[in-house]
Amino acid sequence: MRNEELGRMLRALEHRGPDGEGRYQGRQLVMGMRRLAIVDPLHGHQPYRSESGHLVAVYNGEIYNYPELRREVLARGHTLASDADGEVLVHLYEEYGADFLTHLRGMYALALWDEREGVLLLARDRTGQKPLYLWEHGQTVAFASELKGLMALEEFAPQIDVRQLPTYLAHRFVPAPLTMLKDVTKLEPGEAMRLYPDGRRQRWFYWQPALEAIDESLSPEQWEERLDALLEETVAEHLMADVPVGLFLSGGLDSSLLAAAAARHYPGRLEAWSAAFGADYPGYDESAWARRVADQFGIRLHPVDVEWVITAERLAELAYVLDEPMADPTVLPLDGLARHAAQSHRVVLSGEGADEIFAGYAGYGEAASLSRLQYLPASLRRWWAQLEWPGSGAARRSLIPIAERYRGVGFTFSPEQQDRLLWEPLRGSDRTAAVSEYWNRARSLPDLQAMQGFDIRWFLPDDVLLKADRIGMHYHLEIRVPYCDHRLVELALAIPIQWRRRGGEGKYFLRRVAQRRLPRPVAQRKKRGFPTPLTDLLTGRLRAVAWETLTDPGALIRQWVNPAEVEHWLGALDVRGPAASRQIYALLMLELWSQEMLARRQRARKVTTRLLPRP
Repeated sequence: MRNEELGRMLRALEHRGPDGEGRYQGRQLVMGMRRLAIVDPLHGHQPYRSESGHLVAVYNGEIYNYPELRREVLARGHTLASDADGEVLVHLYEEYGADFLTHLRGMYALALWDEREGVLLLARDRTGQKPLYLWEHGQTVAFASELKGLMALEEFAPQIDVRQLPTYLAHRFVPAPLTMLKDVTKLEPGEAMRLYPDGRRQRWFYWQPALEAIDESLSPEQWEERLDALLEETVAEHLMADVPVGLFLSGGLDSSLLAAAAARHYPGRLEAWSAAFGADYPGYDESAWARRVADQFGIRLHPVDVEWVITAERLAELAYVLDEPMADPTVLPLDGLARHAAQSHRVVLSGEGADEIFAGYAGYGEAASLSRLQYLPASLRRWWAQLEWPGSGAARRSLIPIAERYRGVGFTFSPEQQDRLLWEPLRGSDRTAAVSEYWNRARSLPDLQAMQGFDIRWFLPDDVLLKADRIGMHYHLEIRVPYCDHRLVELALAIPIQWRRRGGEGKYFLRRVAQRRLPRPVAQRKKRGFPTPLTDLLTGRLRAVAWETLTDPGALIRQWVNPAEVEHWLGALDVRGPAASRQIYALLMLELWSQEMLARRQRARKVTTRLLPRP
């Protein structure tokens, strides 16, 4: 790769770091980074080098246990030129080799080059908060935090991998390590890769969620104490910054607990942003709850009227900002919050991850209910299912093993619906090899554990955290997610199954902690989720763009899907409501992403993208 190509890659990623750039150029490798200055803004420029100069590192993210790691490397005789958290990376590598990754707590994607040995190490944080994409082309390997960086390469000619259409339609994202582009993969959470001078490539997991590490030895009171103490410590660490830190506050359990802990540890007055919807969207506005929490803890609250930033034009822009086709509608209010917060702040805390980690989703509750039905003989359940009596649907679902039934929280198109939608040559399994392997291993787990394991490994990093990273970085805003600290994940997954959900509600111990820390009405609120009036939007202000985009004779998606079926789902929006809305939104974001990503590449590099011929 030439240095000018590296320059194009860095310009494509300038939004991730407007405060400067750093480059390294050697005989075998060039690499660089864009900096968003948060810790030691005046110093800490990358790349970082060891004292001998033969180790070079660049990274994106934050190392939250940096103060103790700094003390450790100094005690071992190393010298540091700044207070930047990432400078410890090269020195930890000198001490521990690749095992240094197990010493890090934080969110990061990193590249460390051993100039003497000619070995490159790439790694991604344990829960997948920061992305890392790879393009392998012969003996060339390119890596970047976003696909946009790869698009700047001269030889990169993106081709949509139509084999991933079924899995996207099922999950509303493409599970790692694959992407929707051929020859492009992404490191999975907790994964590292070593590239040797002879071309060998070694990938391994240095951490994975321990789904079977249940601890039956503690009492409920002890679990509550442990969670309270660790959450307090984690939030305090996530406030580390030399710039103002704020938070997103919905007034729900997760963000309110973060607000309570942050208010105790933050040295100044916190500021927060909450999504507000007007009278046209009754039932979606939670700003009054956010106001109640903010007033309780002395937080300055900024309600954001997000409905006015949700436009057809912005939807197309978001398809490009997100970098991958991803059909989670909560990106719409998140975009409005991030835009406003970034006007004054560089860092915010957010409550992503609590539902996956502490079993908060309603679907987890259904799994518990169905597991009770499985005590009945299968013959009785089959008879019940055929009668169409109350509960027949549950009886029918209980006959299907969770390994065959579950596609994740964002399940969109069933296999039967995909067969009607996709042209015949494109029909196939909606499970990648990695996902199939996971379910084969998880068959012996209780349903709740297996579902959480899937969501923590894929739905959380490839959907929830993906949108937080892309939207935040687009506005030069670092969104930190304390619930995704790997120690909290390990603690949550050690909680006995019977204590994860109680009385039809998830997050049992998180709620017990909330009863200590929050006003009673807030602690006892039913789960709402991040409110997004998708059906109202697609039958209202976004209706025209959905119809025009998906029925356009020149739409790229028509090469893959039956237009008659698309029009059928469009017509069902008013009747089928949320289910049809999620499906149309998934198709719309796929089409907009295809247009935006590939058209921009064609305009920038004048490369013709090869798509599957229309049947």
